[in-house]
Amino acid sequence: MNTLNNEKTNKKYYPQVGSDSPGVDTWPGVVFTTVGGAPTIPSKWIFVFFDLPSEEFTRRVALHRQFRKVGLAMHSQSVYFMPYTTSNYKAVSQIDDRMMVIASEMDFHLNLGSGFVERKKAEKLIGVYQVFVESLFLEIENKIEELGDAKADSDNTRGYTKRYKKMWDRIDNLRDVVKLVPSDIYKQRIELLEIMVEEINVREPGVGVNQ
Repeated sequence: MNTLNNEKTNKKYYPQVGSDSPGVDTWPGVVFTTVGGAPTIPSKWIFVFFDLPSEEFTRRVALHRQFRKVGLAMHSQSVYFMPYTTSNYKAVSQIDDRMMVIASEMDFHLNLGSGFVERKKAEKLIGVYQVFVESLFLEIENKIEELGDAKADSDNTRGYTKRYKKMWDRIDNLRDVVKLVPSDIYKQRIELLEIMVEEINVREPGVGVNQ
């Protein structure tokens, strides 16, 4: 596996699961491993490889949108990844029959040197995946701002209704993605987004946030 070059964040994220972390919402099937008292981290990942010629730009954009929707983050050019579950592997494999989809499991219990290298690779994957999750949150926050503007436009109630329904689809999708890297903080942030959306929805049409 190639060394990752994405250094956008210095934060280390380790999902905490099990009896010590009640209330964390996670999908069954994500394989977590704890080594020597270290934080619990996913040990199995899905990788997607595809190669499209430059003239297939439209198809590349469509694939990118599908990847984000299912929770695939960009690893490098034409390579995407996400924590493994059986259902996710099946869903990803059905996106496009010209992609190569593989499941890769890291063995942290190899000899001292090799096991350490595998764990560091997994930690870096988590860091890159966290950047991806943050981009999803930012995208929704921007869409909520646009939703507020649409609500303030009393002449476009149909446009607001469409945005409102789409917003819940976006939040549901985000909730599914963050289940792959369970965190109480992510759960709380999603609940805050839901409150913001409902606060906009109860306003009278044509009324802005400061009115």
